[in-house]
Amino acid sequence: MSFENEDLEEPDDLTDDEDEGDEVDESTPAAPRFGSTDNYDRIAYFYDLEYRHNVQDVRFYLEMARRTGSKSRILEVACGTGRVSQKLLEAGFNVTGLDLSAEMLRLAEKKLGESSEEIRQRGRYVQGDMRALDAALGNQQFDLIFIAINSFQHLRSQADQLTCLQSIRKHVAPAGRFIIDVFNPEDKDVFATDGRVEYAAPLYNPLNHSFIHIFVSTMAYPAQQKRVHHYFYDETFEDGTVKRTVSLFHLRYLYRFELQLLLEKAGFSIEDLYGDYDFEEYGEGSPKLLYVCRRG
Repeated sequence: MSFENEDLEEPDDLTDDEDEGDEVDESTPAAPRFGSTDNYDRIAYFYDLEYRHNVQDVRFYLEMARRTGSKSRILEVACGTGRVSQKLLEAGFNVTGLDLSAEMLRLAEKKLGESSEEIRQRGRYVQGDMRALDAALGNQQFDLIFIAINSFQHLRSQADQLTCLQSIRKHVAPAGRFIIDVFNPEDKDVFATDGRVEYAAPLYNPLNHSFIHIFVSTMAYPAQQKRVHHYFYDETFEDGTVKRTVSLFHLRYLYRFELQLLLEKAGFSIEDLYGDYDFEEYGEGSPKLLYVCRRG
């Protein structure tokens, strides 16, 4: 049995909030500024296999879209492979999805292309950086903008976080809403953060007729409010060959009033704060920080 291992990149200096060591490719307007460790292109298909059936938050966004109105213009920032946006399109809404990863968007566009003509007319995907939406969207405004399932936490400095929120506010229509979804850092028992390698999930890859086993190792750095995640995708092919693909990324977590202050500084007012996708009020033990905001 042969074994292939993708090169593993070392994490940046975790004491450097500005990530000054990250190289920036200025060749295109959509060039990533997160650094290569946050590049989802190489694992986009694995990500889609793993999360395509994760619908725990879909009902929440469908309800928020209904509250906004059937003709509302919706933008999902960091849309990935279209897990949520495709469900909104199927429910009859007009949706734009934006993501930094070209490969993620390719998979999202494939799903859109396989939809009916009526759905295709209401949906589109664009590549762009969440901190510079003007470059991808011009002066378009939306009735509902949201960032789902912790994607905002890929921004590793407060400067980037604030820039992102200020950019989003410019694209929220005057009577529109913005929703941000991050995990509650006080909910510490979700997974180990001491670097141990744990088995996460099995997957079947229908393209290669192969089986994938996912392992994850997470380290927490409380002084920097960061977690570094290593994902290992071990794919076993029909001939017995095993290929390992490794993905490394960082998440910077935020506490309740820290995020609230950032939102207010960016020009938002808080309409609601939920602790889960069932619209339960945020409280002790809530797994999520789900802010629903208006333009201040």
